[in-house]
Amino acid sequence: MQKSCFNPRPLAMAISLLAIPAAPMTMAQGHALEEVVVTAQKREESSQETPISITALSTTDLENRGIENSEDLIGQIAGMSGYDAPGQRAAVSLNMRGVSGGAPNNISLDPAVGIYIDGVFVGKQAGSAMDVAELERIEVLRGPQGTLYGRNSTGGAVNFITRKPTGEFGLRATASVGNYDYRQFKVNMDLPSVGQVGEGLGELAVNFGYQTRLRDGLYKNKSPGGDDFDEMDRQAWRFAAQLNVTDNFVVDYAYDNSKLDEVNAMQQVVGLNPLDAAGNVSMLDGLRGTLGAAQGWAQIPAADPRISERWIPSLQQTISGLEQAQARGQGRASSGMADFTPLSKNDSDGHALTLTFDAGDMGALGDVTFRGIAAQRELETFVYGDIENIDSSLDSNGVGAMNSLVHSTLGQIYGAAYELGIPTEFLPIDALWDGIDNLGAYHTNQNTSTEYEQKSLELQMIGTTETVDYVLGYYRFWDEGAFERDAVFAAPLGGVVDESYYSDTYAWATFTQATWTPGWFDNRLALTAGLRYTEEKKRIDYDYGEVVSPFGVTPARAVSRSKDFSNTSGNFTVAFQATDELNTYLRYATGYRSGGFNGEQYDNTYDEETIEQLELGFKSDWWDRRLRINGAIYGYKYDDLQVSQVKTDDGTATTLLTNAGSAERWGGELEILAAPIEDLIVGFSYAYINGDFEKYPDVCGTGEFQDTCINGSKNAHRSSPGNQVGASLDYVFARTNFGDFTGYLQVNWQDAYPENSLWSGNINGEPVIYDKQGMDERTVVNARLSLQDIPAGDGMFKVTLWGKNLLDDDYPTFAINLGALGLITEQYAPPRTYGLELSYEY
Repeated sequence: MQKSCFNPRPLAMAISLLAIPAAPMTMAQGHALEEVVVTAQKREESSQETPISITALSTTDLENRGIENSEDLIGQIAGMSGYDAPGQRAAVSLNMRGVSGGAPNNISLDPAVGIYIDGVFVGKQAGSAMDVAELERIEVLRGPQGTLYGRNSTGGAVNFITRKPTGEFGLRATASVGNYDYRQFKVNMDLPSVGQVGEGLGELAVNFGYQTRLRDGLYKNKSPGGDDFDEMDRQAWRFAAQLNVTDNFVVDYAYDNSKLDEVNAMQQVVGLNPLDAAGNVSMLDGLRGTLGAAQGWAQIPAADPRISERWIPSLQQTISGLEQAQARGQGRASSGMADFTPLSKNDSDGHALTLTFDAGDMGALGDVTFRGIAAQRELETFVYGDIENIDSSLDSNGVGAMNSLVHSTLGQIYGAAYELGIPTEFLPIDALWDGIDNLGAYHTNQNTSTEYEQKSLELQMIGTTETVDYVLGYYRFWDEGAFERDAVFAAPLGGVVDESYYSDTYAWATFTQATWTPGWFDNRLALTAGLRYTEEKKRIDYDYGEVVSPFGVTPARAVSRSKDFSNTSGNFTVAFQATDELNTYLRYATGYRSGGFNGEQYDNTYDEETIEQLELGFKSDWWDRRLRINGAIYGYKYDDLQVSQVKTDDGTATTLLTNAGSAERWGGELEILAAPIEDLIVGFSYAYINGDFEKYPDVCGTGEFQDTCINGSKNAHRSSPGNQVGASLDYVFARTNFGDFTGYLQVNWQDAYPENSLWSGNINGEPVIYDKQGMDERTVVNARLSLQDIPAGDGMFKVTLWGKNLLDDDYPTFAINLGALGLITEQYAPPRTYGLELSYEY
C-alpha cells in the first residue's frame, strides 16, 4: 500500500478533529478525495493534514451551499447553531458545540465564536453577517482557540478568506433570479499585473468585486402603507491589491464595504403568557374580567365617558386580536401587522494591510517568515420598528388594541375611583389618557443606532526547523463604540427610553506555539505546546436621560466605570500516526472570553468566562483515499460562563449577559466522505452534545420578595440542538460536448432545542420562570441542478436551477417572551425559494 503523506507534526497542534467535511470536494486522479488548503495554524497546510476540528469550504462548496456570510453557515455545519437577532439584520449569534455567543445586536458584548476576515478579528457580532463580495474559502474551527486566536474564541473561530489577485486578466460574473422577485448580480475582475518582481516598486496585481442581492418581502404587511416583512436589499464591494516587491517580500492590501437597507423579519405573536401582569389569572381571562368591570363602571351615573366611548371598545379589540393570535398559534404566517415597519440599515467597511517577508534560513531558527497585519474596521447600524405583529394603532376616535399593561393600569385607576371611592382628582386618569393620545398605546418600537470602530495590529514569526514548527506572535487591539436608544415599550407607561453609552477596549497579547517531532516511533509521534497571555482594559460611560411617563419622571443618570482583565490560555497535544491510514491525537486546550459591562442595563457588570476542553480524535483515509472517516469525542468544563438573557420585567426588551456559574458537557462528531464511483461523492455527518448547567443563578424576587427565589440550575437548559445530521450528494450525470450535467443535494436535520437558557421575570415583585419556546425539529433540503462548462469563446458558461428549503419546513429561528407585556413571539426561517442562475467565467 502506498505510504501516507500525512505529516504528524501539524497533527499535534490540533484543538479537535475535523468534525464534518466540507461540501463534496472535487476528485483527483483515481477518484481520490482532494483536500482544501487552509491557514488555520497561521501557515498553509492541507485541511486533512491540519489537525484542528475544521470544516474547510472551498469556492465550489460555498456556491453549492449558497453561502454569502456567517448567517448562512447556521444549520449547515454540524456542531454549529445560532440565530439572527430579532428586529435586526446581519447581527448573528453563533453557537459552537453548545458555547453560545449571546445577544448579537448588543455592541457592549463580545462574541464566543471569533470571526476573522483575512486574519483580522471582527470585534462584535453586530454587522458580522454582512455579505462579502468574493470569498475563496471559509474555515470553521471548533473548540477553544485560545492560543492562536486569543480572547473571545471559547467556542471556536470562523475564518473568511477572500480571493487574492492573480495577476492575469479574469472575469467572473453571475446573475440569478427567483421567486419573491429575487435578483442577484455578482461580478469580479482580475487585471493583468504591471511591473516586474525585484525591479523598482515590484509587480502589482489588483482585483475588484461587486455584488447585490434584492428580494421582495416574504410576508405581507397588512398595515396601511407598510412595506412587506423580510425583504432583502444589500450590496458589497471589495478591492484587493498585491505588490510583490521581491521574491521574498509581499504587500497585500484589501478594502471591503457592505451595506444593507431592509425590512426585518416579522416577529409573529404565537402565544400568550399563562399569567396576567398581576400574576393572578391567564392574560385573556384577566382582560375579560377587566372588560366586565369596565362595563359595570360605565353604568355608574356621571362615570367618565371615556370608559364607554374609548376604553370598552379598545378592550374588545384587544381581546379579539389576542384570541386570534392564540388560535393561530405556531407556524409560519403569510402576513401580519406593524404599527411601525421594522427596519435595519447597516454600513460596514474595513481596511487590511498585510506585510509578508520570507527571511529564509536563519540558522538555528530554521526557515523563518515574518508577517504583520494592520487593520481598521467601522460599522454603523440603525434599527427601528416593532418586535411583535399586533396592530395597536388608534383610530380617529382614539380606539384601538392597546397593550395589556395599559388596560390593567386603567382598571386599577378606575377601580380605585368607583369601588374604593377615591376622588378622581387624586388619581392620574387624565395623565394616562393624555399619554395615550400623545404617544399611543402600542407594545414595542425599537429606535436605536450604533457606531463602532476597531483597530488591530498583529506581528507573527513563523519558523520551521528539522524537528520543530513554531509560531511567535504579538497582538494589539483597540475599539470604541457608541449606542443611542430612543425606544418605547408598553406605550405610554414606559415613556420614551433615552439611553446612551460609550465604551472602549484596549487589549494586548503575546503568544507562542511549537510542535516537536523528536523522531520517536519512526517519526510517528509529535508533541505540541502553546501559550498565550492577554491583558485588556474596558471602560464604559453610561448616559441615561430623563424618562417622562404619565406617572412621573425618572431622573437622568450617568456614571463611568472601568475594569482590567487578564488571562493565560494554552494547549498541549500528543499526536500519534498509528498506521499509514490512521492518525490519532489527544489534546487539552483552554480559552477565555472577556468580561465587561452590559450597556443596556445601567451600571451592570459581568465577569470573564473560561473553558477547558479535552478531546480524543482521529483522521483517516482508506480505499486509496476514496473513503475518509474522521471522528472526535470531547468534554469540556465551562466556568463563569456568560449566558445571554432578554430582560422583560417591565415590558421593555433589553439584552444582557450574566455569569451563569458552570457547565460540564461532552459530545462528539463523526464524518464520512466517500467517492464510490467516478463522478459521485457522498457525504454524511453526525454531531452530538450532552449536558446543561451544573450551576445557574437563582431567579429571585424584588422588594419585599427579594428573599423568594426559584432554583435556576434545575430550570436552565442548553440553547443548542443535541443532535445534528447532515448528508450530501454531488454527482456528474453526464459529460457531453456542450457541457456537463451535475447535481448537488444536501439534507440537514437537527432536533428541537430551547431558544434561550432561561426565561424569567418578576410579577408584582415575585419571581417567575416562563415556559421556554422550543425551536422545532427541522429538516432542510437544498439542491442545485447545473449544466456547466459550456464553451463560450475563451470562457465558460454555467446554467443552474437552484432551490432552498424545498420541503418548505416552517421552523422558527428565535423567540422572545415579552414578559409583562404578555406576548410570546417567534421569527421564522425563509419558506421554499427557488430560481435560475447564469454564470460566466473567463
